[in-house]
Parts: sequence; structure tokens; C-alpha cells
Amino acid sequence: MTEPRRAVAYPGQETVLTVTVTNTSDVIAGATVRFLGADASWVTVDTPTLRMFPGATERAEVRVRLPEGVPAGERQMAVQVTALGEGGLTSVEEVTLEVPRAPRVDARLEPATVTAGRRAVFGVVVENTGNTTETSSLVGSDAEGKVRFGFVPDTFVLAPGEQITTELRARGRRPWFGSPAVRPFELRIAEPRGDVATGRRGGRPVPDGADAHAPSVASDAPPPAAIGVLVQRPVFNRGLMSMLGLLVAVSVFAVVIAVALTSVVNRSAADRDLALQVAQARAQGATTGTSSVAGAVRLLSSGEVVAGVAVEAFDAGDPTRALATTATDEAGAFELSTLAAGEYKLRFRGAGFSEVWYPSSPSAEQAQSIDLGVGESATGLVVLLGGVPATLSGLVVGADVAGATVQLELPMEEPDIAGAAPAATSGAIVRSVPVGADGSFRLDDVPSPNVYDIVVSKPGFSTQVQRVDVAAGELRAGIEIRLLEGDGTISGTVVGTQGPIGDATVIATAGDVTVRTVTLTDGDVGSFTLRNLPTPATFTVVVAAEGYSAATLSLDLAAGQALTGVSATLGVDSGRLGGMVSVTPSSLGAGGVGVSVSDGARTWQTVSQSAVSPGAWSVSGLAIPGTYTVTFSRADLASQIVSVSLDAHGSVTSGAQRADRVNAAMRSSTAQLTGTVSQTDDRGVVTGPAPNVTVTLSSGTAQYEVSTASTPAAQRGRYAVDALPPGTYTVTFSRSSTASRSSIVTLAAGQSAVLDATLASPASIRGKVTQAGAGAAGVVVNLYRASDYGTAVGPVASTVTTGAGDYVFPEVEAPQHYLVEVRLSATAAALATSAVTTVQNSQALVVDVALPSP
Repeated sequence: MTEPRRAVAYPGQETVLTVTVTNTSDVIAGATVRFLGADASWVTVDTPTLRMFPGATERAEVRVRLPEGVPAGERQMAVQVTALGEGGLTSVEEVTLEVPRAPRVDARLEPATVTAGRRAVFGVVVENTGNTTETSSLVGSDAEGKVRFGFVPDTFVLAPGEQITTELRARGRRPWFGSPAVRPFELRIAEPRGDVATGRRGGRPVPDGADAHAPSVASDAPPPAAIGVLVQRPVFNRGLMSMLGLLVAVSVFAVVIAVALTSVVNRSAADRDLALQVAQARAQGATTGTSSVAGAVRLLSSGEVVAGVAVEAFDAGDPTRALATTATDEAGAFELSTLAAGEYKLRFRGAGFSEVWYPSSPSAEQAQSIDLGVGESATGLVVLLGGVPATLSGLVVGADVAGATVQLELPMEEPDIAGAAPAATSGAIVRSVPVGADGSFRLDDVPSPNVYDIVVSKPGFSTQVQRVDVAAGELRAGIEIRLLEGDGTISGTVVGTQGPIGDATVIATAGDVTVRTVTLTDGDVGSFTLRNLPTPATFTVVVAAEGYSAATLSLDLAAGQALTGVSATLGVDSGRLGGMVSVTPSSLGAGGVGVSVSDGARTWQTVSQSAVSPGAWSVSGLAIPGTYTVTFSRADLASQIVSVSLDAHGSVTSGAQRADRVNAAMRSSTAQLTGTVSQTDDRGVVTGPAPNVTVTLSSGTAQYEVSTASTPAAQRGRYAVDALPPGTYTVTFSRSSTASRSSIVTLAAGQSAVLDATLASPASIRGKVTQAGAGAAGVVVNLYRASDYGTAVGPVASTVTTGAGDYVFPEVEAPQHYLVEVRLSATAAALATSAVTTVQNSQALVVDVALPSP
């Protein structure tokens, strides 16, 4: 029985099924439990083989862990239980595992930042990481609403694990003058609306260039799928404007000075008083209100929180004087409270970051106002800080740097402490460029600020990693990374207690260099070679193989050294005991013997084989070192107990020759009685074996009964009684019409005794038929039971006299009453009958009959 028969299975989590098996036979039985319909790596059966005494019930737990990415829906699987031994029955119960829907679509921008004019093109990689087929689309949005987004293709259908690369075409009005406009934007995954193919939303045409997929995003919307930055260069760059400005400044310098002095002189006292009053009222309102704003500041390049950023609130009509200030905490959060009702603009400034006005504007004029009523709060504000994309350049040095690759990766772990060499990473690749023939490399448009790993790799060389902390808009040059050639080798052999081990894993690690291989399984079994190792270095070599405990070596390699002859010896990770069970004195293998192995805290059970290799048994998974008690038992055999000790390598230290030779020669716990029964004739001469003789053994209330064989001829008259409990028995041999014979025999455990018997001849009737004193030849003699004569029942036997008038009925039922009738022929009338006579067992009765004279 399997419980439950239907369960919800979440990928990556264990689903536990309980299998209950009951032994309904009257002998010790075993069964195997298998789970069908799933990959073997997904399933663990805690007790795949069950051993049970008669009437006992055992349980096994089946643990199913479906991997991530298994498609949603119902999966039909089954639990199979098969009885051990010849003709074992098999039971199969179906199990339904339901994998719930887990839709998920991820997206990433390549590159994440593009510097352009009015238009820019981004690559977007969209991947379905869920377990259902998804029909979705991308939508883009920027807080200022100054960028329009288009996608080619604009919708996609992705099966689980499938990915597609789309093209994002961003377009926005570029600034005429000044600094480049930094326009951060977000990408989200959205269900397609309306007829996307025709550019319609809700049945109404969408203007050319508008985002046909853009939904309204709620304040509690999930995080964006990707964040990008469009940096738009101004129409007139800063250099040209600086030249023009210099010329204009020379011309109007005197005018500016004159106007400024005139303005100061002419400003009236009333104007100054009014300005002071407005400022005072504004300051008082900012500290006595009941409204507030709150939110968080995150890094544009990675989305991580940013602490210590100054947050300033300004009156929307006067962005020159801050009414309230605060700074983000360690979680990047901020809050400005006690604000008066009104419209505000927020400015965010941090060291190394570009100044940003909420939500992502470079100036107050383009900033979005926040309208607060009395007692209202604006929460959940998110601001992204960043700078102009950075540029990294440097040189890869070494003997042969041509063909090397430089990758810029996001570290998977927290940055190491200063001065420590970073470990090799496998994070997301931000940029990848080939190294020039002279070893130079350049990484442009790097999102900043952020921490990156620069990874240099080339086949045959050790991978080198250098961690860099990139500031906003930084132009980092002079980075130098040395590419180390792998010119060292380590070779050797992996052996175990039974000899060389094939398919063992060998992993060598030195710093950020990891090289692995496996040992040979053919030819020079167990040998290995690790190549392309950078030298000089100290390597930690870990050797592991299934069923063995791992070994760790520390090896030093000098420059260009080829280290040979390394030997790694693996001990077993668990012990194993096995052997043969036989029955004396035949020495034949005994199947169905229960074998119990116990260390006092835990017990392992198995049954000796009955078919392929009768008497063989084995138990694995034993903790080592340890001492185990091995018990052999079967109902008809005397139990045996052996104590075996195993060392840390699984070898036997006492109790047996070897771990696979824990043998047992068992004696029967019952006895056997065999023999042959013969028969004699009426003269006492043995005539041969007697078939169908009933042999009865009695001991107290116990009684056993068999019959001697009638076929084949070689076994005629033989009998055998097996599985007799030791004791004293009365053995009686009986056969119809023959006198019974009894003997007493005492049997010991394991004894096979022989008891032959000879029975007397069966009862018979013979005689002579005479007429006028001479033998009557050729007359018919009929033998009747006395109770049947004169009825319709015929004779039990009939014969014809010899020339001398003799007749014989050699074997008749006894004891019984008979009479003899004589006729001239079978159809003639009776001439004479004898008196009624009684025949006893084994009696040779003579009955003569005299016929009347003719």
C-alpha cells in the first residue's frame, strides 16, 4: 500500500511517499521496492530491500525531489514491490504527482547602457525560467516619460527553459545644449493586451511610435525585469558651447557688471522685507506640517541599496533652498516628515554619484512634483543613482597573450577584503572582449558605480581574476593582469583495498586555478594525469570515488615540473559483509536462510539466495570500524551466530577470513527417516519391494503418515519422512491383508536414519476340487464374500482348476468371511459350495471342495 497516492510535488523540494508491505506467507520473505516513471537521480528509497518474518509488516519511504524546470502538470508514476525468490509476485500501484504552475520570465539587457543621440538600440535576452509555456511581451517605462520604446518582435511564446533575443529600440528627444541627458528606464514582463500585431490596445489605434504594450504599473508592482540607461548626447556639445560662451562673455562682461551693480543699489527695503517674510513662513511651514515622503535609493547598475545619500525637499516653485533634509540609512531608506501641505521636488546627492531630481531628472526644471495634502504621505518612492558609464582599459602580460579573452563579470559573492586575491567567479558576464596582439584590452560603456571581476582566460593557461571597484563615470586605465602558462603536470594512480580504482575523480586546486580529470577504466586502470597546471604553485588534490572515502593530498610543483608516481589510496566509505550458507553433511548451498547483522544499535537483514547462487548473501552500508553479530536462521536449521570485526578500511580483523567469506555450515534442526519395505510369500521367501504400504510415525499426539512408492521401478517400496522433530517414534508398517509390523526408533536433530521392514505374505485361499476321489480339472472356482452370496453381487475372484484339480487365490482382503463355489463352466449351475470360512491377515487358508459323483 502506498500513501499518499496523489500528492503535490514542488520542484526542488522533497515529496515523501510511504510504502507499506506485509508478509502474508508462513516463511521469512523479502521484497524489493522500486519507483517507476522518474529519473533515478530524482528518487531515494531509504530501504529498497525489505526482510520480513511471517505476518510482519515493514515500511519504506520513497523520497522524490523533482528538479527545477520540470513542466507543470500531472505526472503518472508508480511504486513496484517485487517478492524475492523464484516466481516472486509483483505488485504495482500508480502514484500521481502534480507539479503546480510556477510561471517566471526573466530578462536582461545587453548592453545595459547605451550612449547615443536621438535613437538607441539595446539587445534584450528573455528566458522562460518557469515551468509553463508563457505568452508575454515586454514593456518599457521611464519616470520622466521622455523615452518611447519599441520591441522587435513585440510578443513571444516561450516553452520552459527556452530563450529569445529581442531588439529594444529606444527613442527620445535629445537635449540641445549642456551635459548628456541620463535617462534610466525599466523593463517589465507583461501579458499582451489586445491585438498586438496590429498595434491596437483596447480596440483603438495606437499612434505610430507609441508603446503598444505599456500597462499602468501599480505602486505595488514587482521589481522590474531589467534596468537600463539611455545616455543622450546634446545636439551642441560642451566644447563648442564653451568656445561660444567665451566670446560672448568678453563682449558683455562690462554690461553684466553694470546691471548687477544697478540691481543691488536699486533694491528697495520693502523687497528685502518681503523676501524675509516669505522665507520665514516657508521655514515655519516645513517644520510644523503633518505630511511626509518616504522611499529608497538604489544603485542604477546593480539595484543594490545606497546608504548616506543626502535627500533634500524643495518647494516646487523655488528649487533653490531646501526646506527639509535627511540622509538614507544602511538599508537605503529615507523619510522626510513634518512637511506642510503643498507641492515639493526632491533632490538626491551622494559622493561619486550624479545629482538626481526625483524620479530621475538631471535638473529641477524636469523634475516631477509631489503634491501632498494635509496629513498625506507619499511612500514607496524609488530613486536610482548612477553616473556616466565608465571605461576600463589595461594590458594582459605574459609569454603568449594572443587569443586570450577578457570578461567583465559581476561577482557572485561579497567583495573580498582589500588586498586579498578574489576567487574565480562564475557571475553574470557584463562585457567580453578579445585581447589584442599586444595584450591591450578596453571595456567601454561599463555601468557604474559597481564592483566587478576582470577575468582573463586562454586554453592552456590558468584563469586569472582581478577585482576592481569602479566609480561613477570613471576612466580607469593602466590595469595590468599577468597570464600564467600552465606548464606543470601531476600524474599517478588511485588504488583501493581491492586494487586500482577506475572512474575516480581527481581535482587539483591552487588559488583560483582548478583542474580536474578522472582515472582510466581500461588499460592502465586507475591512472590519471593533470595537465596545464601553472607553476610554481602548491596544489590541493582531492581524490574521490563512489563507494570510497575521499583522500586529500598537498603537492608542491616547481617551475615547469612534471610530478609523477603520485599514489592515492582510498578506503571504503562503508563496510560490507557476505559469504555462503550451506547445509551439512551435503555441503549444498542453503537458500532462504535469514541473515541478521547487528552492531547493537542498528540491524541489517537479508536472505540467502535460492536461485542464481544458492546460499550466497551480502550486506553493505555498514559503519566502519565496528564489530558486528551475524545470525543465521531458518525454521528447519539450527541457528548459528558469528561475531566479525571490521577496521577503518573495511577489512576483517577477527571472526572470519575475509569480509566476503563469512560462511556458515548449518545442521538441520529436524531429522529424517527413510527405508524400504519388502514382502514375503506364504513360504517366507522375500518376493521383492512392497508398494502402497502405509508407514505411520507416532510420538505423543504428533503423527506422520506416508506410503511406499509404486513407481518408478527403482523407487518401488521406498519411503521418506522429512522435517521430523527430534524424539522417539513408533513406526508402523501396514498393508491390506497383511499383518502389520511396528518398530521404535529414536531420532536426533540433523540425523538421517534408515529403517527397513519386511512384511509377511498377504492372506490367500487355496485348495483342491475332487470328484469321485480324483482331481477335477478345468472347473470354474468362484470366491464370494459370505455376505454377498445369493445376491446380485458377483464373486470377488474367479479361477479355473489345474489338471490336478488345484486352485489358488493368492492375495485376498483380510480379515473377511468367504465361501467357495464350483461350477462346470461360468454359465453352468453351481455344483458345490464350501462352508463359510474366515481369513485373517497373512493367513494361507486351505479350502477343499468335493463334487458329487456324476
